[in-house]
Amino acid sequence: MTARPESCLPSVKRIQTCWYVANMGKNSVVSVMGFGFVVILALAGCTSPTAAPSAAPVTPSASPPTELSSAPASRFDMACDDLVTPAELDALFGPNEYQPRTSWTPSVSPVTYAVQSIGGLSCTWGNDDVPLGGVANPAYDELTVQVLPDATAAQIDRHTGDHPLDDAPTIGDTSGTTCFAQSGLCTSNIVVGQAWIDVFLQGANAADAASDAAVRALALPILNAVTARVAAASNTTAPVAAVTARTDCEAILPAATVQSVFHAEELPVHSQYGSGGWSVMTGAATLAGVARCSVGPAGSDVTLANLELLPNAAWAFDTDHVASGVWEKHEAVTVAGVSEQAYLLCPVGTVSACSVDFVVDGDWVRLGTSINGQRPVEDGDRDQVLELAGHVASALTSLR
Repeated sequence: MTARPESCLPSVKRIQTCWYVANMGKNSVVSVMGFGFVVILALAGCTSPTAAPSAAPVTPSASPPTELSSAPASRFDMACDDLVTPAELDALFGPNEYQPRTSWTPSVSPVTYAVQSIGGLSCTWGNDDVPLGGVANPAYDELTVQVLPDATAAQIDRHTGDHPLDDAPTIGDTSGTTCFAQSGLCTSNIVVGQAWIDVFLQGANAADAASDAAVRALALPILNAVTARVAAASNTTAPVAAVTARTDCEAILPAATVQSVFHAEELPVHSQYGSGGWSVMTGAATLAGVARCSVGPAGSDVTLANLELLPNAAWAFDTDHVASGVWEKHEAVTVAGVSEQAYLLCPVGTVSACSVDFVVDGDWVRLGTSINGQRPVEDGDRDQVLELAGHVASALTSLR
């Protein structure tokens, strides 16, 4: 529903292998802002005496309300209910009443929705007993299945260069699965025909002393069943045309504006950051035209602000989607110059991160700012992310 470059980051949602964190986009203890995201670290060590230049004032000129688009049609003639049966979930997790959801609320972001934007499937089952602070929670269950349509040999080759698919016996045409008894966790990549399936599960109902092989055996029926159903599915719609990601970071997120909002003494620089790896979600984000920008001090790995933009994704804010609870962890807010409802995740008093999601001209924008698990969130952090969001919205509107 799920940080790259390829580095081992601890996960808020789960204890997982390094490559999975790098390729699945789940939230980390230091909050990874979605798939391929640069970790937003707290600003530190800005000691240059250079005064921050003033940013041009934002003149809120709200554009007319955007007609929210519909979610793209799936390329497959199946839905989440068709992928996994209740009996299979019972066998995996023990008795439960898990229903499929199209996103995992804590990790809702433009990149995690890229799979759906290109007609893929993204389905999650489980509970809300999310591990916190990197501490495992034995009560936590999750099964997430993402399916990328029209996968190419070149895409698979890019992925397997870092993560060989070497199962024996093979699932589908080729596959690679890794399981860990300690956490009841498995990650799996499976290719069948032109469909690339990415599976993550945690909380498998195995005995405490079960081996990695025993957990894998418990996961195998689900993996085989999902693979068989995807293989039997038909592509019912035409492929979604690839979108070229915009590259005008300097105009969307001006360094001087970020410097002014954060009262930074050292001049920030831009970077257009990439995925640092290849996976189902990387492929989807590339095809969907996800743009990524970050701003931070020169010569430093610190990031003051970053931005992600998913084209043609206003559907994530429509009434039905909101009613499904996607934004229930967020606060409904207003961003200057934006007509549609925006959603802020910046819980004051908690050691967390701040981000705001909003729509400009039918595109979904997520803006993240410097506070990132380094200290408790303060009221000023909320003010900063909302102020910067207004500047970004104004810049995007002027660039139509």
